[in-house]
Amino acid sequence: MKKYFFAIIAIFTIFSCESAQNYSVQLDNQRKQIKEYIADHNITLINEFPTDSIFKPNEYLWLNEDSIVFHLAQKGFGDSVKVGDRLYIRWIQYSLDGKDSVSYWNTGDLSYPLEIIYDPDPNSPRNYNRTNTNCIGWQSAIRMMKRSDAIADFIVPSPIGTLDAFNEVKAYRYKFTFKILPK
Repeated sequence: MKKYFFAIIAIFTIFSCESAQNYSVQLDNQRKQIKEYIADHNITLINEFPTDSIFKPNEYLWLNEDSIVFHLAQKGFGDSVKVGDRLYIRWIQYSLDGKDSVSYWNTGDLSYPLEIIYDPDPNSPRNYNRTNTNCIGWQSAIRMMKRSDAIADFIVPSPIGTLDAFNEVKAYRYKFTFKILPK
């Protein structure tokens, strides 16, 4: 009986290690894909947000391999976004390989199809009930965009984005804007 018990434990251990290895391999592949996308699109990387908030064409902020790759295309206006603010969001999502995209930029019935609460702290009680589209990557982009009607282009790697079915590791590029709702 002990032999079967140890055999079962050994099998679970092997499969657990294999799954972890597959996830780490997927993360490595995703990082390579992001770097290839950057090279193929002649993107210049910077490691500090411009003091005047003006990004040059094809200039993107990338703090580290697990952060978003961010470009502010248009500065917003009005008050800065604050934790707890309700926001209306519009976006276009692209896969880095160009095989699929989803657009909620222009919709016939709603000018802004999604409402979220701004809170970049993933452990905040506000974030327990958020949808999988309201990811840490989006919250990071909103923090850098700062104001209503700012427009940004950014890439969100999977660990701070959404996981597709079966936990597929996949980065997405977004065109993104928001409006702060009055309180």
